[in-house]
Amino acid sequence: GGYSYSNTVPGPIGSILGPAKDPKANATLPFACSLCGSCTDVCPVKIDLHHQLLTWRKEIRVKGFLPVSKRISMKMMSWLMQAPRMYRFVGKMARSIVPYLPRFMLYNRMNDWGKQRELPIIPKQSFREWMKQNHDDK
Repeated sequence: GGYSYSNTVPGPIGSILGPAKDPKANATLPFACSLCGSCTDVCPVKIDLHHQLLTWRKEIRVKGFLPVSKRISMKMMSWLMQAPRMYRFVGKMARSIVPYLPRFMLYNRMNDWGKQRELPIIPKQSFREWMKQNHDDK
């Protein structure tokens, strides 16, 4: 939420109030989080924020405000998340290829997210590999 996402009210509450005011103009806000539930855990007035964000995601899809690019990418991610071997393979490939890609391939007019942000440094190994290497119970 907030100004970086074209809405005045910041944070997860803004990602709920924005679509309530204008679902078409604020259709991307409920998709700007991972739905981890941390916002619900820390909310001082116990608003069930992550479930409301999930409800808005469905509502925006049903109303047809979700762009085709977002629908396709969400379907692909759903498939990838359900295929652990493929997920690990794609992660390994991304870790070995992305650091060497020319900047224009990552930050261009097709990547709205990249207009205001930089990717973090990509780790050389996955979390799973790191855990195995550093916390192997022998």
